[in-house]
Amino acid sequence: MVIIVPSRSDWLDAGLVSLAADGPDGLRIDRLCRRLQVSKGSFHHHFAGAGDFKQALLAAYEARVVEALDQAIEQNAAATPKDALVGLTASITKTDGCYRPDLEVAIRAWAFSDPQVRAVQQRVDQRRLESLHGIWSQILDDPAAAYTAALLPYLVGIGASLIQPPTPPDQLQRVYELLLNSVPDEASAKKPDTLDQPLRHWYGPD
Repeated sequence: MVIIVPSRSDWLDAGLVSLAADGPDGLRIDRLCRRLQVSKGSFHHHFAGAGDFKQALLAAYEARVVEALDQAIEQNAAATPKDALVGLTASITKTDGCYRPDLEVAIRAWAFSDPQVRAVQQRVDQRRLESLHGIWSQILDDPAAAYTAALLPYLVGIGASLIQPPTPPDQLQRVYELLLNSVPDEASAKKPDTLDQPLRHWYGPD
């Protein structure tokens, strides 16, 4: 009989799955041991305790989110800004993409009561918005307009994950396609009289 001993990565994977399914309560050592069908000794081989595991889990979550985002950006590096936005939204709405709504909901709910988790989520949000803002800055000259344009689809994605039941990926993709129809060509967007063209489409004239 071959006994498979979970690696540190296995424990972190199990923790993220449990967190997405059951929230922070799913991170109790006894629950994780039952999920992996091992004793607590295996856990303590990799982690000093619950606090050490929590810190490692949050670091793994942040690293994986950033890595997935960087990969999605790299895949669209040679594209036009508008095509890059199309590629990013496609990666979000794929079932195996860089966005996991169940885990996002669990992390955001946990962040309300835990400053350590909140700090991680703030960095993740900032990193994502910086990436979107970087693309929009190639379309709009006004930094404030570029940031607002970046914020709009991001808030849509958060809302889609928080609504009950969560918005299915195919329906979210259709919402993003509607938003993408308002993205102007770079040349026309940089003209003074059309600078806020994508924003007027949604918010109306002043």
